[in-house]
Amino acid sequence: MKMIRGTLKLVLILYICAALSGVYVLSASARITPHDGGDDTMLITIEKGDTLWDLCQEYLKDPLQWRELSKYNDFTNPHLIYPGEQLRIPIAMAKDAVDGAEEKLVAQQEELEKLKVELAESEATRDKLEAEISALNESMGKLKAQLKALEDSLKSQKELMTAVTDSGNEIASGVKKSLEATQTAILNDIAQVNEQLAKLGEMVKEHKMAEEATQDVIASIQADVKMFLASIEANQKAINEVKMMLEDAKGVHEEPSTSKRALVFLTTAAAGIGWFIMSSIGGRGE
Repeated sequence: MKMIRGTLKLVLILYICAALSGVYVLSASARITPHDGGDDTMLITIEKGDTLWDLCQEYLKDPLQWRELSKYNDFTNPHLIYPGEQLRIPIAMAKDAVDGAEEKLVAQQEELEKLKVELAESEATRDKLEAEISALNESMGKLKAQLKALEDSLKSQKELMTAVTDSGNEIASGVKKSLEATQTAILNDIAQVNEQLAKLGEMVKEHKMAEEATQDVIASIQADVKMFLASIEANQKAINEVKMMLEDAKGVHEEPSTSKRALVFLTTAAAGIGWFIMSSIGGRGE
C-alpha cells in the first residue's frame, strides 16, 4: 500500500510540474498580449525585422507613438517582439495618420505645381536669352563685315592718296584734300563700328552669364521636382497600403492559435488529473 501511495504521489508531482510548466510556457510565449478590441482597433502580425518604432512609423506615421501601443497591448518586454505575434493597433490613430499624410500629400502636390510653373518660366527665360544671344551674334557678324569693308576702303584711299601725292600737280592737290576728308569719314565710321561691337560683346557676355544662372536654376528646380515626385509616389503608396489595411481590418479580432489552444487544453487536463489523484489519495487515507 505504501508503494502504491508513493507511486501515486510521484505521478501527482509529475502532473503538477507538467501543469506548471504548461502555464509557464504559455505565459513566456505571449510576449505581446493584445487587449480585447472592437472596430476602433485592428490586429497586425509581427514580421521578421519589425520593431515597435518601425511599425508606428508604418501604420501611424509617427515612430514616437510606440508607447501608445501599451494602451492596447500587454508587453513582457516592448523591445523584444517576435515574428508571428499579433499586435493591436488603434485604427483611430491610423486614420488620423492617413488624414495627416493626405494633407501633406496635397501640400506636396501644390508645391510641385508651383515648381512646374517656375520651371516653365525659367525655361522660357533661358530660351529668350538664347534667342537674344543669337541675334546679338548676328548683329556683331554684320558689324564685323561692315568694319572689314571700311578698312578695305580706307586702304584703297591711302593707296590713291599716295598716287596723287606723287603726281605733284595742282589738280592732285584738290584731289588730295577730298581723299583726306574721305579717309577721316571712314576712320570715324570704323570707330563707331568698333564701339558698337564692344557694346554688343558686353551684352553677349551678360546674356551668357544670365543664361548660365538660369540654367542652374532650371537644374535645381528639376532636382526638386524629381524629389517631390518620388516623395509623393512613396506617400501615396503608404497611404493606399494603410487604407487597404484599415479596410481589411474591419471586424477582425484576435483568435488563439491552434498550438496555444492545445497547450491550454493539456494544462487544464493535467491540473484536473492531479486534482483527481489528490482526492483519491485523501479518500483512501481516511
